[in-house]
Amino acid sequence: MYISFEQIPQSARIWVYQANRTLTDAEISDIETTLKPAVSQWAAHGASLLASVKVLYNRFVVIALDENQNEASGCSIDASTRWFVELGNRLNIDFFDRSQAYIDGDEIKTFSIFQPKKAIESGLISADTILFVNNNNLHTLADLSTQWKVRASESYLKRFFNNVGSLA
Repeated sequence: MYISFEQIPQSARIWVYQANRTLTDAEISDIETTLKPAVSQWAAHGASLLASVKVLYNRFVVIALDENQNEASGCSIDASTRWFVELGNRLNIDFFDRSQAYIDGDEIKTFSIFQPKKAIESGLISADTILFVNNNNLHTLADLSTQWKVRASESYLKRFFNNVGSLA
């Protein structure tokens, strides 16, 4: 069953899907129009799931599930993954992008997760750059609020910075 994102408790389980590019307003509308009914019918072993969906920063789609009512099953998680495969195919968007997203002014940009040192050396990011850390430690909506956006020097990239913010 779909409920508004604002009604989802902070303990809700989340899945964050990162698009490989900025989403247009039309794409966001299409995503919401497609996913709200899908979430409304989402079930685990025949039990309705209480969930929501929200597009953040025109780049990320978050599915939030209140597991206090019913927990997701492997099959229900697979079903939600298929939503993004189908959306991606239809809209020509890769929702399984694993590049590192960061904030640059008022834009969300990315660099290869395999070349963080190069991103730092080239000045693409600094110790103060805010990263969107999409890792296995983000389990709940509360985690999204407190651990998703972090300074590069406080992230998994901290080993590349020394006390003055230059390369270590």
